[in-house]
Order: sequence, then structure tokens, then C-alpha cells
Amino acid sequence: MPNDPLAKRESSADTPALHAGGLKPNRWSLAYDMVMVAIILINLLFLGLEYLLGAGLSWVQDLMQWLQVSTPAQTALQQHISHANTFFTLFLITELVIRWGIAIAKRTYYRWFFFPFVHWYEVLGCFAILRPLRLLRVVVIAYRLYLLGYPVLPRSWIKQGKFYYELILEELSDRIVIHVLDSIADELNYNQTHFVLVERIIEHHRPQITAALLEVLESSVPAAIQQHQSQISRYVAGAVERSVKNTPELQQILHLLPVVGNLLSQRLEAIGARLGENLTDELVQPLTTLPNPLYGEVAAHIGNLRFPAPALEALIDSVTLEALKVLRDQVAIQQWKVKANKPTESKQIPDPAS
Repeated sequence: MPNDPLAKRESSADTPALHAGGLKPNRWSLAYDMVMVAIILINLLFLGLEYLLGAGLSWVQDLMQWLQVSTPAQTALQQHISHANTFFTLFLITELVIRWGIAIAKRTYYRWFFFPFVHWYEVLGCFAILRPLRLLRVVVIAYRLYLLGYPVLPRSWIKQGKFYYELILEELSDRIVIHVLDSIADELNYNQTHFVLVERIIEHHRPQITAALLEVLESSVPAAIQQHQSQISRYVAGAVERSVKNTPELQQILHLLPVVGNLLSQRLEAIGARLGENLTDELVQPLTTLPNPLYGEVAAHIGNLRFPAPALEALIDSVTLEALKVLRDQVAIQQWKVKANKPTESKQIPDPAS
């Protein structure tokens, strides 16, 4: 439905009598709407008659002969109908200009020239070739009256019309979106110039990337180190013990002392375990202290990535194409079937890769 996004406040699409704030119109406004609906419907009827009389259709000629309407009478009738349609057109143009003036006087819209853009279907309906668009005004008035609690048409008709309107709109928009997504995927597959754009985006957001990496390092690395501190301590103690055993000079000295050597060897093992714990504490303490300049340097180094980087380019391609595929599959779901409580089926759109 043609909407009114440019209006400063809620106002009637076809009469100036609708009050702001969502209130229902008064009886004069309703009467004006109904009169305009009747006038437009009569105008559309006359337009249909003018078309039928001027089209030269065989069944129309047969009907005129059956009604015993002579050719001069048909010509005169067609001229009268044409004059009536001209009168209707002049009347609607005058009515449109008057409502435009009222909208300007009441400051209904943010700018004075917004009125013809909001009521584009009425403006176009003033042209002879587009006169059938006047039916849209009837639809707008009927729909607004329906929203205000005055059902001009049966609710089932409105519900069905809304359903088919959403169906057509969804099918058209989905086809366009899927075509665009397939075009982007083809561009990524056969053209590598997008990495220039990726590098430009990374360069523009490099400070944010570095800050995000620093946040991840400071939130995860210290906790992981503290969680595995006992394992690190045992590893360092084992490394010290193995270093002592694998030092030939120290082993020769211990063998020269038959009694004291074994005691010193045991003491060295205990000292190695204690030394491993102390070394672990000394190593862990600076790594778990925040803020830590070391993490800042690591984050800055990682964030300073440059192209070409084959592994990173392959990752970007894979993530981008997978994201496009997910979007395409989601768009291909017929939501109108979901709303109608029917099994959802994907649209039969050929895969560009096939």
C-alpha cells in the first residue's frame, strides 16, 4: 500500500479532515471519503465503457445491435462518456490541488513539495494513459477505513488480498536478492580484486582489531596459565631433574663420594622439584599480571597482518562464500508457506555452479 513516510504527523491520505494522533475521523471526513470512492468508481466505470466502445470489439458491436443502438447513437454516447471522463479528470486535479494547498496551510508534511510524492498514484492518475491508477486511491481509502474500524470490504477478502500481496512481493524480492548473492559469489570465485577491499577494510579497522586481540589475550591467556600452573610446575621440576641427571660432571662428583653421594643425589632431586615450583611461580607471575605490555606487543604484531597472505585469503574466501550460501538458503525459504502453516519448500532456482 502506498504509505506516508514523509508526513510529520499521522494524517489522511485522501482528506484533510483526519485528526493527528491516530484519532478516528469525524462524520464529515467519512462522508467525504465515501463520496470520493463513489466518484472514482463511477469514473472507472465510464473509463471502461469508453474503452469498450472505442476498441471495436465484435461482441460489443453485437450487443449494440441486439440493443438496437444505431451507429450515430453509439458515437454520441461515446462522446458524452469521453466528456464525462474529462470532467472527472478536471475535478480530481482540482480536488488534488485544493488538498495540496490545505496540506501546505496545515503544515502536514515536513516540506511543502512532499505532497505529490506521497500521493504519487493520484498525480499519475491525472494522466490519460495512467487513469486506471485512480483505483489505487479507492484501495487506500478502503484500507484506511478498515484500519479505523470501518470494514468496507469483508475481512476475508482483505486477508486474502494481503496474503497474495505479500506473496508476490516476497517472490519478487527474493529472486532479486538471490540473483545479487549469486553475482557476488561469482565475482569472488573469478576475481581476486576483492582482497584489495578486504585489506582496505582491515587497515581502516586495525586499531579495533588490535584492541580486540589484546582483550582476548588478557581474558584467556592468564586464566589458562593459572589453570595449568601445577602441570607447568611438574614439567619444570622434571626438566631440572633431567638436567641434573644428564650432567656428567655432576654425576662424576657424586660417584666420588660413596656415602654422601647418594644422599646428595636425593637432596638434589628434592631441590630440583622445589626449584621447579619456584621457577614456575617466577614465570607465571609476570604473565598473569594485568595490564601486561607483552600481550599488547603480541596483539599489535598479530593485528599488523599484511597481504598477500595465502592462508588468510583462503580463510576469507571460505567464510565469505559460506556466509553467502547460508544467506541464499535462508532467502530461498518461502515464508508465505510458513505463515500459511504449510511445509516449507525451497524455491527451484538453478544453482549457478551447476
